[in-house]
Amino acid sequence: MSETLHVLVVGAGPTGLALATELRRHGLTCRIIDRAVDRPANQARALTMWDGALDVLDRHGTGDAVRARGLPMTAARYFSGGRPVAQVRFGPESGNDAEPLIITQPSVEYVLAENLSALGIPVEWRTELLQLTDRGEHVEAVLRHGDDVERLTAQWVVGCDGAHSAVRTLSGIAFEGSTYPQSYTLGDGVITAPVPPGEAHYHLHPDGVLVVVPLLDGQVRVFADASGIGGDPDAAPTVDDLQQLVDKRAPYPIRIHELQWATRFLVHMRHSAAFRSGRCVLAGDAAHVHSPAGGQGLNTGIQDAANLGGKLAAIISGGADAEVLLAGYESERMPIAREVIQAADRQTKLWTVRSRPGRAVRDLALGTLSRSGLLEKRLVPSLAQYELDYRHSPAVGKRGGRRALGRAIPEAALVGPDGAATGLRRLLAAPGHVLLAVLDATPSADDAGRVSLLRNRITELRLPFRLHVIVPADPSTRNAPDLGEVFYAPPGFAPKQELAGCKLIAIRPDGYVADASPTLDLDELLGKLPGFRAPHGVAPTPLGRKVP
Repeated sequence: MSETLHVLVVGAGPTGLALATELRRHGLTCRIIDRAVDRPANQARALTMWDGALDVLDRHGTGDAVRARGLPMTAARYFSGGRPVAQVRFGPESGNDAEPLIITQPSVEYVLAENLSALGIPVEWRTELLQLTDRGEHVEAVLRHGDDVERLTAQWVVGCDGAHSAVRTLSGIAFEGSTYPQSYTLGDGVITAPVPPGEAHYHLHPDGVLVVVPLLDGQVRVFADASGIGGDPDAAPTVDDLQQLVDKRAPYPIRIHELQWATRFLVHMRHSAAFRSGRCVLAGDAAHVHSPAGGQGLNTGIQDAANLGGKLAAIISGGADAEVLLAGYESERMPIAREVIQAADRQTKLWTVRSRPGRAVRDLALGTLSRSGLLEKRLVPSLAQYELDYRHSPAVGKRGGRRALGRAIPEAALVGPDGAATGLRRLLAAPGHVLLAVLDATPSADDAGRVSLLRNRITELRLPFRLHVIVPADPSTRNAPDLGEVFYAPPGFAPKQELAGCKLIAIRPDGYVADASPTLDLDELLGKLPGFRAPHGVAPTPLGRKVP
């Protein structure tokens, strides 16, 4: 069977599922394969979803279904020597904006796979990638389904296939880093523990960390440094193994009655030397793995998928330069991966302090930071991954690189062209790049002419932009010239901070600003916006050079 695809996605974990969803939302053809027989419904190490990843799922329409399968996380509490030393609170009453969710990875995967199947893309299990040949204009892949071999052609191949990625190996990309000397263990099951639902308890014992987290279905997860557990290091721990461990490390009684699933594993701290080789790209654990401290792996991978999916869609549509946008993908996501790896490593080292003086210093520092509020202020934003900074990316212009909605553009109730009420958030959640044209409260005939020219230029240049015209005025009092389809915002609505005074704002599918302009001149904006088709006579921005 010979087939030409826009994108072949290898790996059907959360990253691959989110990427395939993003691609399908843009109308692209893709397949998603996984060499596993199926994804076990009860086996997963990931347990926390943070705001940045949930924002992606909200745009995909799966956020509410995922939240229904999890527990809102309200606090993380740290204990040492049997006494509480620090806490981090979450949710509306905490004073910070983070609203993380306690949820197992299989629950997330189930929702994403069901949604993707409804979009016409089922996961192809028992399908292994054997070979990749990058021909420059496309990639030739060889797949194996049982005893059958298939050859196909795809414009792009994305490896979302984990730490042992076949795409990374076949592309010749190195995987740099190290492995922690100690192994870890976890078990989910019928466990009695005095931990309120929504909380995670971290017991920093001299023998190693113990983490206890209640799950939605009434079960409890126990995660720990496996030091002190004897027997075969490759064998899953038994009920007795974990019971002895919690008896020693927990300051309150915990009873392990039955284990639904348990495992022992090593923790790695690695990232790929590059996120791309030709037409083969990496995302999620194929590009970076780290300690589970902070619960960032699942979240970082899903945000990789959102970032990459929008860029591939713009490239395949013919309206964007692959070299610039994919250089932007690596420039934006590799620093985030490195920051997550370093942050997880710091937390892991805090968990594993053995000496009495070292523990005393750690506990004092945690307690002081907790009481002052600095622990939440410093830790929560990095965990939530909601307000990322892409300003140094070669794929954004001078005013680009920060999240659009909330920071620079206030959420607003809008009245649409048909008179129906909607929200700006919903408008920006639709797939594709958005071009916002923000007019004055009383637009002029010249504004109408510029808006008409905008629409014509978008079509002429085949740009992957959806134009939305916003007028900050009551629609019942309008006396404006014909502007075509218009959304009316409350009077006084205006961009702020780095976008203050801008009339034309290009917003990427991941919700981040590509660039903005104080005029309605699209040609002027494109002359400064890297990666998109420049109008005749305007030179595109050279790859890797930031517009001053």
